[in-house]
Amino acid sequence: MQDDVLNTQTNPADAGQDNQTQNQTAGNDTQQTKTFTQEEIDRIIAERLKREKEKYKDYEQLKKAAEELQKLKEAQMTEQEKLQAKLAEYEKALQEKERLAREAQLQTTKTKILTEMGLPLDLANRIFGEDEETIRQDAEMLKKLLGISGKPIGGGTNPADQKGYSKIYTRAEINRMTPDEINANWAVIQDQMAKGLIK
Repeated sequence: MQDDVLNTQTNPADAGQDNQTQNQTAGNDTQQTKTFTQEEIDRIIAERLKREKEKYKDYEQLKKAAEELQKLKEAQMTEQEKLQAKLAEYEKALQEKERLAREAQLQTTKTKILTEMGLPLDLANRIFGEDEETIRQDAEMLKKLLGISGKPIGGGTNPADQKGYSKIYTRAEINRMTPDEINANWAVIQDQMAKGLIK
């Protein structure tokens, strides 16, 4: 055990040598330290900055090119978006015109079928269907329900009786009606207007 203690103790002579080596190394460091003047520091910094600028000399050109490309993309996207919006607007208008044309065609078909069957034209809003066949079937069912005979109204030698209505309205009477009364009698009023009976 004492041997172990002795081995861990250092030799005083060795300790002196270690201190001497450390002092010499520190002395060498002081000898190797170099001082620079302000001009030398400025020159060194300028050289380093020049090297860095050389690395990125194309940066400004690339930055400008990237900005121009972005502006071009934005201009194209804006133009494309404008065209898409215009196209959507035209498609919507076309769909609305097609819907109105379809409704007018159905109304014409209803009028034709009602005339053929001898039914009053004010029943046009009471029959339904998406084509001539379904409209005709609905009109025939309505005709059976109402028990109307199949004599056509009017004709080349037998004009329709203008007094076939329970009442022929005048403009003054229509002007005095409330909106609810007009709505209730709208089909008759519209039919009388179409026939030129309202004066």
